[in-house]
Amino acid sequence: MIDRHAVRRHFSRACASYDAAAILQKEVANRLAERLPLLKIKPSRIVDLGAGTGFLSQHIQAHYPQAQLLAVDLSEQMLTQYRHNLKLQLRWWQKINPFARAKDIHTLAADAYQLPLSDASVDMLVSSLMLQWCDDLPAVLAECRRVLKPDGVFFIASLGPDTLKEIRNAWQTVDGHSEQHLLNFADIHDLGDAVSRSGFADPVLDVERITLTYATPGAALDDLKSIGATNANKGRSIGLMGKGRWTRFLQAYQAQALPDGRIPATFEIVYAHAFAGQLPQPQSLDGVVSVPITQIKRWLPVS
Repeated sequence: MIDRHAVRRHFSRACASYDAAAILQKEVANRLAERLPLLKIKPSRIVDLGAGTGFLSQHIQAHYPQAQLLAVDLSEQMLTQYRHNLKLQLRWWQKINPFARAKDIHTLAADAYQLPLSDASVDMLVSSLMLQWCDDLPAVLAECRRVLKPDGVFFIASLGPDTLKEIRNAWQTVDGHSEQHLLNFADIHDLGDAVSRSGFADPVLDVERITLTYATPGAALDDLKSIGATNANKGRSIGLMGKGRWTRFLQAYQAQALPDGRIPATFEIVYAHAFAGQLPQPQSLDGVVSVPITQIKRWLPVS
């Protein structure tokens, strides 16, 4: 089980160092944003769920300048940094265009499990590298489905089980219990099943791997700490770790160095988008469900 209070604490503490270290988060936000124009949609209200300091929000502003954007995050400190970043971005833009004005962007500190939003009030919901911090996927996805309007669309990027496989291997070598040190992430099949069961239609998923490299194992671990990506399992050990055990872990991680001596940290990224289809309907006695033809394929891909 994931300790949500620990997740909030970790990211709140990391807010000052987050932007400088969040290379992966920026890259994934860029790649997720490239997928947004693939659908012919003109959303008027968009929610960035797990907005962090605003990497994905900046792309949303560019793609949908007329839309109202609501940035939601579990950590108020991250949203404070988000607002600060927007002010800096505006100042930079005003050097080029003195008439530029701040856009109407709202922030909301809230938990993805209980969004303080009305039913069917959002046209698009996007989420980049947040969903992996939620261990009850059906509950979170059902909440996302609840706030989306009919024909609303959902874009996400999350982490898959191959994420930080080098660190998992190192801990497995040391004590045979890597699950005590890292979260277990849903694979593409489990995520796809959860999306479908939550009432979304026409889900499309794909996966890719991104490997960052570092000079030393310690540098890789410091980077993870700087972005708040530390152990939030409820069953994690909270005592001090013996020096010998930690040394063996670092040696096992170092043994996985690439031919050039760099230390790899692999991230499996699972992308998905789906439409707010009909909520699950009870079956008739003969197992047949009637669906209006108007509910089928209401969106067309860009030609």
